[in-house]
Amino acid sequence: MLVALYLSFTDTNLSNAVGAPVHNVGLNNYASVLTSTDFSSAVSTTCWIIIPAVVIEMVLGVGIALWLNRPRRYARGMRAVTLLPYLLVPVVIGNFFRMFYSAQFGQLNYYLSLVGLPAHAWLTDPATVRWAVVALEVWHTTPFVALLCLAGLAGMSPDPLEASMVDGANAWQRFVHIVLPDLLPILGAVLVLRAMDAIQLFDEVYVLTGGGPGRLTSVINLYLYQFGFRQFQIGQTSAAVTVIVVFLAALALIAFSIMRSRSRSRERNSGLG
Repeated sequence: MLVALYLSFTDTNLSNAVGAPVHNVGLNNYASVLTSTDFSSAVSTTCWIIIPAVVIEMVLGVGIALWLNRPRRYARGMRAVTLLPYLLVPVVIGNFFRMFYSAQFGQLNYYLSLVGLPAHAWLTDPATVRWAVVALEVWHTTPFVALLCLAGLAGMSPDPLEASMVDGANAWQRFVHIVLPDLLPILGAVLVLRAMDAIQLFDEVYVLTGGGPGRLTSVINLYLYQFGFRQFQIGQTSAAVTVIVVFLAALALIAFSIMRSRSRSRERNSGLG
């Protein structure tokens, strides 16, 4: 990171001749990045994909965790099977979904044809390509969210739930007033981790769409790849990386401060009770 910070203030370009002098350009790289339409497009595309994916992952992750937390036979086996998508290599996932979404030979169009629906070009239609990436992310990362939520459920004390059942609370009331408040710190941590993970979204998108059609799926890492390894503009690429890291660090600090304040308020309320 320190090397990237240093390079962000220089005009380093790998296409220059070996031994060519490197000049200090001050904040010019940062100005170029922040005013670049390519960078703003990559940021907005990443947010467009990550925000709905994280919301869906949290909803499904909590539901799966509640289901897995029930005492039943073969519970360990079901938990292991649930985690399998998260353990697969991203390149393998990208290739699998590229075949799954194929307009000519894809399994998705085959299943749609069984119910009389026409085939669709999921990866070339601007109306569906981003949602195709969202579905891939949800399938890949929901097990991670479910695992963290399951750990939170396992650490909960059963006394409040048993007391609420004695008082006649139904399942929804127990979830809203007891389970969900206890899971909020876990969900906050998941939100921060997934936001940080957004910067790593590259392999699946590169294999699935290559950033297309046009730039509709050109996420931040594809932008960095194109500038750093296609155009060899290491100075501007390092400036973009620094901007992203600073943003994610600020987001993490805000999220952890909110979770800490909520934890302290809950401790005060429990102490008063």
